Order: sequence, then structure tokens, then C-alpha cells
Amino acid sequence: MKALTITAIGLGIALLAGSLLWAILFPASRSWTVEKNNRMSDLSVKAHKLGGELDAAQRRPSMHGRAPSVIEAEYKQASDELTQLREEFESKRDGPKNSARMLQWAGIIFVAVGAFASFASRG
Repeated sequence: MKALTITAIGLGIALLAGSLLWAILFPASRSWTVEKNNRMSDLSVKAHKLGGELDAAQRRPSMHGRAPSVIEAEYKQASDELTQLREEFESKRDGPKNSARMLQWAGIIFVAVGAFASFASRG
């Protein structure tokens, strides 16, 4: 029983140490490139500009300007791609933090179980 409690506490401490080092070993910036960042910025600017054009075209239609349906199709395409890139960015950003949190709680549980077993075996 003593070996089991020592193993549980040791594993818990190792998991806690791993959770502290996780963000250093696996940073979110490793999987998010500068090209993706630039593409997301360009799409954001393009969607903003197209949104203004679409609003103006719908309020004051012009025979010489672009049709609102064409602008709306471009806006939808840019907006959809931007949404997809933002979701990918958020998952890449939050991934290491979530993994570290899981390791941290697993370590706390192992230490607590090992400490409880140690105190219970003293009788």
C-alpha cells in the first residue's frame, strides 16, 4: 500500500510539473503562421470594406456601380473564410492552455488520492 501511495503522489507531482512546462514545450505560435495571420488581417479589411459597399449599394442603387448581389456574394465568401480562420486561430491559441489545465487537474487529483491513501493507511 505504501508503494501505491508514493507512486500516486510521484505521478501527481510529475503531472503538475508537466502542466507547468506544457506551454513552453508546445507553444500556440508553433502552429499559427505569419501567412495565416496576414491572410486573416487581409480578409478582415476586405470584409469590412465590402460591408460598407454593400450597405451603400443597398441604400442607393446605381446603374453604374456594382450590383448588390455581386457585392453580397463576395462579402459572404470573405466573411465565411474569415470565420473559419478565426475558429482555427482560437483552437490553436486555446489548445496548449486546455491541455495544461487537464494535466494540472490530473496531477492535483493524483496527489490528493495519494495523500488520502497515505493518511488512511496509517490507521
